[in-house]
Amino acid sequence: MNTPTSTPTTAAPAASKPLVSGAPRFRAPQIKQLVPFAALILLFGFFALNNGQMFYATSNLMVILQQTVVLAVVAYGMTFVIVSGSIDLSVGSIVALAGVVTATMAEQNQLVAIVAALLVGLIAGLINGTVFAFGKIPSFIVTLGMLQVGRGLTLVISDGAAKPMPFEGVLGNIGLMPWILVVGIIITIVVGVLFQFTIFGRRVRALGGNERVANLAGVPARRVKVAVFAFSGLMAGIGGVILASRLGTGSPTAGMGFELDVIAAVVIGGTPLTGGLGRISGTLVGAVIIAMLSNGLVLMGVDDAAQQIIKGIVLAAAVFISLERGKIGIIK
Repeated sequence: MNTPTSTPTTAAPAASKPLVSGAPRFRAPQIKQLVPFAALILLFGFFALNNGQMFYATSNLMVILQQTVVLAVVAYGMTFVIVSGSIDLSVGSIVALAGVVTATMAEQNQLVAIVAALLVGLIAGLINGTVFAFGKIPSFIVTLGMLQVGRGLTLVISDGAAKPMPFEGVLGNIGLMPWILVVGIIITIVVGVLFQFTIFGRRVRALGGNERVANLAGVPARRVKVAVFAFSGLMAGIGGVILASRLGTGSPTAGMGFELDVIAAVVIGGTPLTGGLGRISGTLVGAVIIAMLSNGLVLMGVDDAAQQIIKGIVLAAAVFISLERGKIGIIK
């Protein structure tokens, strides 16, 4: 007698969850982009409440704008470096060196002085990039060496004393309002276009995203690295000219610790130290935050040591928020 066999039945597919539409969904990167703007608003409100009319004064707001321009210009160059996956610790010394060169040569010819200062920054950046890319030495070490070399050259050229600047002509105006703001706006637009809409900008982002993939895609990694550091040096040279014009002197002590403010501005603006991502607009906001923080702390009577501690905490917090941990296997 044949027993009936049961035919196998296929399990019904699990019912898929209906997609709920309606409320907008924010991804983590989108939220991170809002952090600098939220920090800027909170910081402005905090100092406005604690310093009252002193902070709101037109003269003080002009000072913050002037500080922002110098910091932002140098930070734009640093943005390219960090997005490419590297770091540049020499920008503070290059700013001082460019400022002293400008002041030293300004008496003969102001335009020649400006060109010489920009060439100094460009050459320093080229040396950084060449040694880093072709010598295969970490950018941290290379630029740390340039930091010392640049500071030493600054002391030699200036004989350890501040060099006064002329109060007329191009250099007499470039560091003052409204010309410093005009220069800052023009540089921001040019750098923004270069970063976002050119082949060079795309290659920089590709290099920082994944250098091996970028090489396979035909990106000339070494040339891009040299160009990135050359651009950073050039922007530091421009920052040195603007700072010297603003202060009315080329000081050998200018830019001490400036590289940390620059890095903080870039990172606070949403550019992770892991590279591959970044925004010039974010760097601008980060520069405003750092300039406002420095100004507000001075108005509150906070001493230099405490200011350094606060800035260090702010930088560490910014790195913690912006770091792309998925790109790092083991953090050391």
